[in-house]
Amino acid sequence: MNGNPGTLPTSSKAAELGCQENSAALPFAGHAGTALSNITSARSQYRPEIDGLRALAVSAVLLYHLRIAGFSGGFAGVDVFFVISGYLITSVVVAEDKSGCFSLARFYARRARRLLPAFFATLALSCIGVYLLFAPQHMDNFAQSLVATIFGASNVLFWRESGYFDLAARLKPLLHTWSLSVEWQFYLIWPLLLSALLAWYPQRMQWLITAIGALSFGLILAFQDGSFWPLAHTRVAEWVADGQATVFYNMPFRAFEFACGGALVWLPKPRSLIIHEFVMLVGLVLVLSAILIFDTGSGAPAWNMLLPAVGTAMALHADQARWTACVLRKPPALYIGRISYSLYLVHWPLIVFCEYGLLRSLLPAEAALVGLLSLILAALMFHLIEEPYRKGRFLITPLRLSLGGLAIFGAVSYAMSGGMPWRIQHLAAGDEFVDTSALKAITGSLACEDFCEFGNLRSPRKILVVGDSHIDHYTRALAELGGHEFHFLLAQAGNCYFGADLQTRTTGAITRHCRAANGQAARWLQAGGILAIVQGQRWPGYRNLLERKADGAPVDLPDLEKLFPAMLRDLAKLYAGFRGPVILIGNAPNTNLICALRPTYLSLPCPIPSRVEHFAFKAAFDAFARTHPDFDMVDPVDTICSAVKCSVTDGQGHSLYVDDHHLSIFGARLVVPKIIQRLETDLSVSTRQPSSQSTKR
Repeated sequence: MNGNPGTLPTSSKAAELGCQENSAALPFAGHAGTALSNITSARSQYRPEIDGLRALAVSAVLLYHLRIAGFSGGFAGVDVFFVISGYLITSVVVAEDKSGCFSLARFYARRARRLLPAFFATLALSCIGVYLLFAPQHMDNFAQSLVATIFGASNVLFWRESGYFDLAARLKPLLHTWSLSVEWQFYLIWPLLLSALLAWYPQRMQWLITAIGALSFGLILAFQDGSFWPLAHTRVAEWVADGQATVFYNMPFRAFEFACGGALVWLPKPRSLIIHEFVMLVGLVLVLSAILIFDTGSGAPAWNMLLPAVGTAMALHADQARWTACVLRKPPALYIGRISYSLYLVHWPLIVFCEYGLLRSLLPAEAALVGLLSLILAALMFHLIEEPYRKGRFLITPLRLSLGGLAIFGAVSYAMSGGMPWRIQHLAAGDEFVDTSALKAITGSLACEDFCEFGNLRSPRKILVVGDSHIDHYTRALAELGGHEFHFLLAQAGNCYFGADLQTRTTGAITRHCRAANGQAARWLQAGGILAIVQGQRWPGYRNLLERKADGAPVDLPDLEKLFPAMLRDLAKLYAGFRGPVILIGNAPNTNLICALRPTYLSLPCPIPSRVEHFAFKAAFDAFARTHPDFDMVDPVDTICSAVKCSVTDGQGHSLYVDDHHLSIFGARLVVPKIIQRLETDLSVSTRQPSSQSTKR
């Protein structure tokens, strides 16, 4: 075996040597493997440009996560990794199968030897960070993700959690492990599939791998809009309703990218060096275009994945390109490529912990510092953990390492699953502040999906309740305090704006929920009998998230002084045909509840939330109400806040919130009496006759 760890013999005889135990040290992995030449090559060859491609991919991901301007499509770096992984793993399996010495046990031992040491080190550091920083409910969520991660299923967990009520992505230190789980699932299936196909159809491998890639891409096209018709009337329909999340997180859809790399093993190389240069140039342009131009809202997932996948495959195929790939072969790029796996592992938890401690996004200078620190930690992990274990300096075998990691981190997850509330010394362990299950128990929501009726269903005093989660968190208190007198008809959908000409820019399941709730509200109004309307929204939350219903054109209104009047005018048009009072609920004040929930091991800042959004909405409503007397407003700030600060607990110490901006039942009980009072007195709802007029839509 050549002393250069980046060199692999590629002839049949060399493939036999590759089956020897010492070849297990070769770092073949999608995120941090070493370049492997095409198996048809007759000579040993190290391909430094593959390390350069890894450097490009991991740098794009890092800069994207740091929110560096100009890298809005940095998530495409993961697509690059998957294509490289497909190429390398396919090459290894085919070479060993050709020599007759392929072994699944040896294959998985190499994977474990290469991936697990740095992976377990990252999990250990993440556990320490969570222990020192995280509030109990966030630790409990981390414990769930830790279990899923060590069993290679974190992509499934994060897929199932995705959606409006998902814990914010930047509160999940292990979110980035979804791609590792996809790779490990690929490792379980791909070697077996290749072995079977090589045994049955050795002469048709290129077409079979291409067919697998085409089938996977077809699945992407079928599922990406969340409405795959064969599943429309099954329980599975709800699981795949968010098509973009389904396609993003799940391995069958990523098989397209693995197959793009795998098919290169059988694709003949161009003979002309000029063609190699041209193919490399086009490939790099495609990858860079995806990184620099795409963003999270730039079209369907199929086309977002196609560009970087094809570009990476072209770059991998042009192994004789010299000039167009010269930047990829520079020493800095090669080094970052070598440490790319460690860099990918450490950068995201570091970002999460820094932002969690600061309770805000990183400033540009801070982002640069975190990026530099990520590089330093990655280099240390590579030289102190990855390389020594790969070279056999640690005596523990891959099997014992795997079993030990499962046992240790399984136990840690179990210990963290309650959130360890005793770390919050100034609060009682039984408080809803610190107990995750208790926080869920004090939710202000009745948990109706899309629409429902509650209260006194026999009462003629019908009140239409409309909005997103910021109306939903009042429903339980409305039932308690007004349910004996009023018949409430609730049409709500999280993250959905209710208007005449405007709607939320959404996809998949959220789109269907929005349409269902909007449609039901319209039907109730058209049926007549509604005395009053109560509408609540997280009003500033729709900045740059609205579109016109007529043509889907985006309506970007970043300026609150333009956003709020536009929304109010839209509501006036929505309810133009309704003859009765319309009560708007102001935005619940934001709070840094987390300041009272996290441990005090470290001295951390606790900034006071700004009330700029509140003042802007109140000013807009005051101006609007002068010409629309049937509209009134209940402002939660008047009840929850003093002139100095907003409360996070009531007089008995109960939490008024379940997160930074959703009220608990205790918070809702402070605001709902104001709503009931407006219904009964200020707007004289009890003396009004039912309106039979419909609203315009």
